[in-house]
Amino acid sequence: MDSEILSFKNIENKIVYNPTIPFKHSGKKYIGVRTESVDSEFDSEIRFAYKDSDHWVIDTSLPSFQLQDPAITTIKNNMLLSGVYVERKNEGCDWRTEFYLGSDISRLNKIASSPWGMKDIRLVELDKEIGVFTRPLGGVYGRGKIGFLKIKDINDLKYISEKEWYNATILNDIFDQEHWGGVNQAIKLKNNYIGVIGHDAYLTYDENGKPQKNYYAISFILNPDTLKHSKMTIIATRDDFPESQAKRSPELRNILIPAGIDGLEKLYCDFYGGLSDYCTGQKEIKNPFDLSKIILEF
Repeated sequence: MDSEILSFKNIENKIVYNPTIPFKHSGKKYIGVRTESVDSEFDSEIRFAYKDSDHWVIDTSLPSFQLQDPAITTIKNNMLLSGVYVERKNEGCDWRTEFYLGSDISRLNKIASSPWGMKDIRLVELDKEIGVFTRPLGGVYGRGKIGFLKIKDINDLKYISEKEWYNATILNDIFDQEHWGGVNQAIKLKNNYIGVIGHDAYLTYDENGKPQKNYYAISFILNPDTLKHSKMTIIATRDDFPESQAKRSPELRNILIPAGIDGLEKLYCDFYGGLSDYCTGQKEIKNPFDLSKIILEF
């Protein structure tokens, strides 16, 4: 199926990657993107771009956020933006997820933050509650596992304690000891099930002993009441897209960070993701959430 690397305007010599799924604003189709200098990860910004013919144009009239890796969803008819805040720390850095809520992307206000060291947090509005996917790492969690908890209201997000963040129920059977990953998009399906688009990752070494990170896109369906889920399926890899530069090669060449899918109601939908920590890709894929084929597994 067709795939492409998206072209951007108004990027001011920055690289553009790790997008959100598309959304509507002022009658136009937009995505959020991570922009930064090719030789830095400390000048990152979330910017918003609209579709114009064959290009996406960064809209300089809209707010920008000093964050990385945006994700957007709708909660109670409001837009929820999450992004990763990075802070220099000694020789390295630390990070946390920050959450902004508002009626649209021009009216977003910060409402909560995750604990330090946690990203890939995604929320989904369910019938009576809000599902929250977490991703603790370190210690028993290794390089990152998927956790799940529920809150009653979006305002409860600010009151989740650090202990509660880390006490979320872990889906231990998603990754083995050599793999890690997280959730990138959570979609409410019929019967209150959740369609999950995420990433699975592992580390290899090239013939010169240099490390190479391998990230690919996965999907599964979760019953949020029993936490039983369908079999994990690979839905896209970096090789499904045209070649490009990588921010660092070979380390980041084989990275695909999914944003998610657009067009859930169709047999084939559009998949969006970040490629090689350098650019943004789009690909048509078969809709991974056909409940009629997996309902007996629940």
